[in-house]
Parts: sequence; structure tokens; C-alpha cells
Amino acid sequence: MEVRSIRVATLRRVQGWLAFLALCLTPALVLAQRDTPMEPAPPVEIPPGGSELLRALLDRAGVKPLSQDEIWAGGQTSDVIVIILGDPNKGDFQPLDYARRVLTGGGAALIATDTPLQMGDWFNWGFLANIVSYRVKTEDDNATHAAGAWRKFCPYVVPIEANEKNGDGPPANSPLAALFAGLNRIATNNSAFLMMNAFEGEMRYPLARFPAKSVAFQPQTGVQRAMPPNAFFAVGGDGTQERGWRRYRFLALADHSVFINQMLIEPGTQNLEFTYRTIDFLTGKGTDDRRRCLFVEDGEVIEEFDGLRKAFTPPPPQLPTPNLGAIQDKLTDMGNALVSDLQQRNIFNTLLDKLFGLPVIVRFFLIIGVLYATWFLLRRFFAARKPTDVPSPPPVAGVPSGPPGVFERRRKELILRNNVYEPVRDTVREFFASIGIHGEQASKPPKLVISDEVRKPDSLRDAVKDFWKLAFGPPQKITLNRWAELEPYVERLRAAHAAGKWRFVEQSDTPT
Repeated sequence: MEVRSIRVATLRRVQGWLAFLALCLTPALVLAQRDTPMEPAPPVEIPPGGSELLRALLDRAGVKPLSQDEIWAGGQTSDVIVIILGDPNKGDFQPLDYARRVLTGGGAALIATDTPLQMGDWFNWGFLANIVSYRVKTEDDNATHAAGAWRKFCPYVVPIEANEKNGDGPPANSPLAALFAGLNRIATNNSAFLMMNAFEGEMRYPLARFPAKSVAFQPQTGVQRAMPPNAFFAVGGDGTQERGWRRYRFLALADHSVFINQMLIEPGTQNLEFTYRTIDFLTGKGTDDRRRCLFVEDGEVIEEFDGLRKAFTPPPPQLPTPNLGAIQDKLTDMGNALVSDLQQRNIFNTLLDKLFGLPVIVRFFLIIGVLYATWFLLRRFFAARKPTDVPSPPPVAGVPSGPPGVFERRRKELILRNNVYEPVRDTVREFFASIGIHGEQASKPPKLVISDEVRKPDSLRDAVKDFWKLAFGPPQKITLNRWAELEPYVERLRAAHAAGKWRFVEQSDTPT
């Protein structure tokens, strides 16, 4: 009776496996019975003035879209790109502020617009950097792309070669030099122009101009004027050359139409190649590897880059309703035939006799072996989930790193407390000492003189006072994120002092 009950239980297990097999085979049987043709997908419409192709190329490069809140996730922005196309003033927030903060943290930014816009206070240390509302019109038919009446308003841009004799172009070894190199058919479309009177901040180098026979045309009045000598199409900068900041990258264009769908697929232009180069420049391909992007078009944040990829992906086939009754009958007949064959060949009794006919000692060792193998696998599994090689904390500015010792313990203590006030204070003091000023604790800063060429002297004065208070004032808490924001401003003060834009008046300089 015992052997018979075991055989019945075994038959039930076989029937359970047959039911599972039926579930696995159902999709295949349904596909075999399908007789209705799949309907063709509707055609994908791509608007000529949209940015779908640009976003598809970003998606192809592995760049993921961000929302306004996600941009600050992780406490760093060195892997973030901000792209602003069209009018940035249409939305309910200021995307230029996001671009400014991302560049300070070592990220990248692209601003392409033909809308009147003042960018000097944001990216040129207060100097003139304005998008002018006039449209560029070219009288040289060989330097334009379009045909017909609008031919004169579609000029090709003229790259500025690296290290030109007048010193305008970017350094030859800069990533900026590769953006326009060898491209002479980047077509604009009713472009504005960017007027500059100095190259500071992130707007370090002019990159492209307009053809020689270009004029500035006012559409509202029909008045046209000579193109100013300080008018440009593209200006940019990067932080890997002279300043020693984080690896920021910045590009400003006076026309966002160079990236619209129509211009990327327009025969005879090099806009698509320029777009590939721009994406490589912003991502820092091979060096910085930025893969998160805040994409703002006419003031609206776009959070989908893979729209075209989804549109061109064929939909799954529409399966007809299967005849479950017929399938169940076939599977039942197949299962009964299999069980009948196993019973006729006495497979179950043979297996049971071999299993229970083993000596007791063999069964004992088999059980022990199974238990040991289970324990060994579980130990390996949990050990793999808890690695022992914990990476060391990141270095702190101003705190030496090296072999274990007093400095190493101090570095770890500062990081655990998230307060790097002491090394930051010493760094700022060294800055003041480097310009010949040695202050004392709780002392007041010497008299400050600011050059007339500084457009915002009050902001500069407040910045110097804040850093003096940090160096010689009462202790305060400085987190790692706060120092990441302050560090670039120390370099800016140093550069402005070296340029003669501000200085302290020592006692020896004052009249007696």
C-alpha cells in the first residue's frame, strides 16, 4: 500500500508538470493558428521645425532626459548637460540660471536662440554679450544655401580658425577648435547675431562669423545696416585650458534653426555633422562622459528623447482569440498517452525500487552531501552580496591624502562630519597671502578699490568681504557641496585681481 500511494503521488506530479507545459506551449500554438494579417503601422510624421531628430541623436548617444528636480540629484552636476533652444523666457522658470549653476559644477551647456537675449551677466562677467533682434542677410549668393526669395537669409557660417593672427580663435588643442573645423556649409535660417565687446567667463573664444557681404536687416521696418565688426554666430569656452576649474564646456549660437529637423536632413548642408560634433563636445566623449540632460525648448522642459525610436518600433502582433477548448483537449490526450506509456513500461516501480533499495549508509551520505552543498552555496551567495572591499572616501580639498597616519585619520573625520571648514579657511587665507595681504583673526579687511570697468562693483565687493569673513571670521560649517560652489569663485577673484580689476589699499598706500 505504501508503494502504491507513492506511485499515485508521482502520477499527480507528472500531471502537474503537463499542465505547466500546456501554459508554455499555448503562445506557440496560438501563433501557429493565426490567420489574420497584421495591420500596417501608421506613417510617422516629423514636423520640419521641431527638435525630434536632435533628441533622437542624444538618445542614440546614451544621454537621458532630466526634469527640473532631477538635475540636482546626487549633489553634483559635473555629469549634466543643459540645452536651451528657442526663447528661454517663455516658461515659468529661468533656464539660464540652471545653465549657470551647472557650468559652475563642471557640467556643460548649449544655448541656441535667435530671440533678443542678454547673456553677459550670466556667462561673460558682466561684459556685453547680447543676441540682437536683427536678421542676417547675405548679398553673396555663393555663401547661402536656400533658393528663391529667402536665399539671402540662409547664409553659411564662416568658422574662425584656431590661433588666428589677431588672437580671436580658440587654442588648436582645445575641444572648441574641432567643432567647426573643415565645415563650410552649416546653413542658418533667418539667423540673429551675437554682439560681444569682450571675451570673459565662459564666453572665452569666438568660433564662427557670417560671410563678408552680410548686413543686419530689421524685419519690422525693412531697414538694413552694415554688420558690426563685433558680431558673431558662435562663441564658446571650456575649463580645461587656462583656468584649472572643473571641466565645464559652453557653446552659444545665434540661431537654433541649425538643429531643427528640416536643416538636419537638408541635402547639401553639413548641419548633421555639426550636430554630431556638438553632442560629442557637450558629453565630453572619451573624457567627462556626461549622460544626463535638461532639455528646454521655448521655455518648456522636454523629458522624452526616444520618441522617434518608439514611433519606428513595430507594434506587437495582434493575436486572435485562441480556441482554448480545442487546445485543452489536445493537451489532455497527449498527457494521457504519456502516462499510459509510462505505466505500461513500469517506469515508476523501477525507479522506486532502485531508490529505496539502496543501502541505508548510502542514503545517509547522500543526504549529508545535499545538506553540505546547500550550506556552501548559501554562504557563497550571501558573501557575494556583502563585499568587503569598501572604496575609500573621496579626497577633500586642502587635506593631504596618503599613507595611513594623522592626516589620513583627519581627512576621514572631516568627511564623516561633512564639514571642511578648516582646509577651506586655509585655502582662502593662502589666496589672500598670495596677493600680499596677511590678515588676523577677527580683523577687518583693508580698504578695497575696484576698477571702473567692472559693471557690478557691489557684487564684487560683497564677494571679497564674504571670503575675508570665511578666512578670518568666526568658524562656520562648510559642507562638501558648499565648497564645490565656492571654489570657482576663488579662482574668479584671483583672475580679476590679476587683471587689475580690484585690489586692497594697504597702509603704505594711503596718504599721511
